[in-house]
Amino acid sequence: MLRLYKYMSQDVALKFISNPVLRVTPRWALNDPFECKLANTTNEQLNSLNGSDDLNIHFESFMGLHGIVSLSETPDNLLMWSHYAQEHKGAVVEFFIDETDPLSIFNISKCPISSDAKLGKVNYRKRRNYPFNVDAESLEPIRTHYYLTKSDEWIYEKEHRFIIPATEANYMKSEKCSKYNYDENGLALIGSSLGASEQLQLWKDSKETGAMFFASVNPKKIGRFIIGCDADLELYKTAMIEAEHSYPYRSFADSISNKFRGVEISKLHSERFELFFEPLNTEIHSI
Repeated sequence: MLRLYKYMSQDVALKFISNPVLRVTPRWALNDPFECKLANTTNEQLNSLNGSDDLNIHFESFMGLHGIVSLSETPDNLLMWSHYAQEHKGAVVEFFIDETDPLSIFNISKCPISSDAKLGKVNYRKRRNYPFNVDAESLEPIRTHYYLTKSDEWIYEKEHRFIIPATEANYMKSEKCSKYNYDENGLALIGSSLGASEQLQLWKDSKETGAMFFASVNPKKIGRFIIGCDADLELYKTAMIEAEHSYPYRSFADSISNKFRGVEISKLHSERFELFFEPLNTEIHSI
C-alpha cells in the first residue's frame, strides 16, 4: 500500500470535506510551461519515423487529451505547505494507493486500453529529451517520459502523478459554461450526462474558458486529514460536523463516539525547522 498526499488551499480543503474530488489539470493549466512539451531532438526523431513533419504535433495533441493529478510522497514539506496549502492555512489529505490498481482511488470507469491512464513517479532531470532509442515500439514510453519528467529544480515536491483521460473527469467548474447545473460547490456533474465528444470539446475549450475538471475520489481511499498550523481550526471542525453523513465510508466527524476520526493538526517543532502532527482530540458535542 502506497501513501501519497495532496496539499490543498483552505477553500479547496473545506469543499473536499463534503465532496471529495481532485482536480484533473490539463497541461496548459499547470504552473510549469515545459509540461508535456517535446524537446526538439525528440520532435526530429519522431518525424523521421514516417518521413513527415507533423507526427510530433499529433503526438502532443494526444497527450493533451489527458490531465494530471499531482500528489506528493511527504505531508510535512515546508515549501509545499507554503506554496500549495495557502501558507499553512490549508490542509494535507492522505490517500491509500493500491499499487496493483492505483486508479481505484477514483470513482471512474475502466479507462480504455488505448489511453495513457497510469500512476507514475516524476523523474527530475536537467535535459528534456527522451534519452533512449526512438522507434515504432517506443511511442508509449516516450509519452510516459514527457508526462513524468520535470526539471530538477522541482525535486523538492517529490511528486507522483496520475495521468487521467479527459473523458474520465466527473465534474466541471466554469463561469463561462452556464448551460450546466452547478451544485453548492460550483461543480457540474458531467461524467454521466455528457457524451465523450462533448466532454472532449469542453476540455479543449478550457484553454479559453478556464473551465476546471475534477475526478471523484473513492472515500474508502482517504486516510488522514492534516490541518495547517495557521488554519482557522473552527472552520474545519464545523465543516466536518456538517458533512458527517455525506460519506459514511470516510466521515471525519463521528457523533456516536463524539470524536473526530483521522484528523490531525500541524504543529511547529520547538527547536528545529520541522512540522509534527497531533490528533485533533476535541469532542464534537462540546463545540
